[in-house]
Amino acid sequence: MSSQLLNLKKQLRWSDFGTPVNKPAPSPGQTATAAFTRTNYAYSANAEPVPETHPPRYCLKNDVRITIQFQRPPSWVASWVFKTSVQEQSRILRHEQGHYDLVALLVRDMFIDIMQLKQNTYSTAQAVMNEINQIKQRYDSKTQPVQDRYDVNTNHGNTQSQQALWDGFIQKAFTQQRNPPLHAPDGTPYKIPLLTVLQQAGITL
Repeated sequence: MSSQLLNLKKQLRWSDFGTPVNKPAPSPGQTATAAFTRTNYAYSANAEPVPETHPPRYCLKNDVRITIQFQRPPSWVASWVFKTSVQEQSRILRHEQGHYDLVALLVRDMFIDIMQLKQNTYSTAQAVMNEINQIKQRYDSKTQPVQDRYDVNTNHGNTQSQQALWDGFIQKAFTQQRNPPLHAPDGTPYKIPLLTVLQQAGITL
């Protein structure tokens, strides 16, 4: 089985969030948290000996599997959301979609960095795994800060100009090719890393 990244693109629906949580609606002129989205990932990776190396060398086996996971629970949506207009429900869901996409893009970039290890060889299998873990830790350490900055800048989706700006960041990370170009083994061009998009916009984490 070749390496795989699964669920990079998932269109969230309110049904994904399960039974709405009974919470009071915000008073007129006030805001309240309407929903919460938790996204994580599961992964597996292995090392293997490089054929005909003496003493043996090791490399990343081409069976890396990372699955991006929308988690229900702890994700939830407040019951009062469904007493608002369809337009307002769509606006709130759009913000939650951003939470999923930001994590998915970080995981995608992590997957790409791990796959670049295939060109290296190591003295031990553990050395391969150690380098994978360093990459994972680097991206894991950025996940919550990115989520927090997204919420602060957009005021949890209530500041539409900032929401549109972050939607643009996400779209750019999904669509713009890297420069200089970098390609997957099948020739597909890799897209610009999310953290690079944010850095270009003056957002450092």
